[in-house]
Amino acid sequence: MRLNAYCLCCHINKQASMIDSFQDEKKKLSYMQDILTRLANLQENDNSPSLYTEFQKLFTKTWGIAPKDYTELKKEFNQLVMDLEEELIGSIQESNDPLERALIYSRIGNYIDFAAFSHVSKTKLLSLIEEGKKEALDREEYERFCQELTSAHSLVYLTDNCGEIVLDKLVIRILKERFPNLTIQVIVRGFPAANDATIDDAIMCGLTELVPVIGNGNDVGGTWLPHISEESLFLIKNADVIISKGQGNFETLHGSGLNIYYLFLCKCEWFMKMFQAEKFQGMFVNENRISPEL
Repeated sequence: MRLNAYCLCCHINKQASMIDSFQDEKKKLSYMQDILTRLANLQENDNSPSLYTEFQKLFTKTWGIAPKDYTELKKEFNQLVMDLEEELIGSIQESNDPLERALIYSRIGNYIDFAAFSHVSKTKLLSLIEEGKKEALDREEYERFCQELTSAHSLVYLTDNCGEIVLDKLVIRILKERFPNLTIQVIVRGFPAANDATIDDAIMCGLTELVPVIGNGNDVGGTWLPHISEESLFLIKNADVIISKGQGNFETLHGSGLNIYYLFLCKCEWFMKMFQAEKFQGMFVNENRISPEL
């Protein structure tokens, strides 16, 4: 996705808020000048998630403050959703279309995003899950998706956040049942990136017992094709169908022209504006049937 003025302003405001309470005004000015200089010299492959990671590293280097460790919080939210797993499986099995219901639940799990929100409410998550029983995917895209999977040989599933990955597992379980000849490969973040899912989360929730899972070799909160591992790049480029979870994956992948079905919640004003959506409204869109200008 192309960078835009809104995203640049968001980066500036976020960095300014991170240093607001610091006392060294001269150092703060120098730091913000470094941020502005970088934003004034954007590269062709830059995107919002890659800049976020770059600025986090600059923050640590400048201020000597290590990035927040989300390890325990990730375990907490993984366990929260795992505790709901049997109930959700029952809801999925009772629905008219188990795959659609599972995809909707998986999309709702995209709410668990500590990079986007300073506070992720367990109550809000449970409320969204309950509301998910009344939701539906875009009918035309969903029918195309199912039709493509009947003849597809390979699917790559790009995960996003902790907790959410438990719901991804429910989708994958149904995909395996409904399309037994489909080879499914899951790709998680290669290294910690906020509360994004890594191989440790995949192991914790049992996903690695269901399908092959690899890390993408990168620490950006998305799937930044120029900087992921050769193995991940090969799998993605040769997949018949790709499911991509979350805004970060959209921001890094949109424009690639690959057969990607994006599944996410609109969580910021720019995404709400792009898709003319309400906050937390769910999207299920295909890379090749949305505007390249987004």
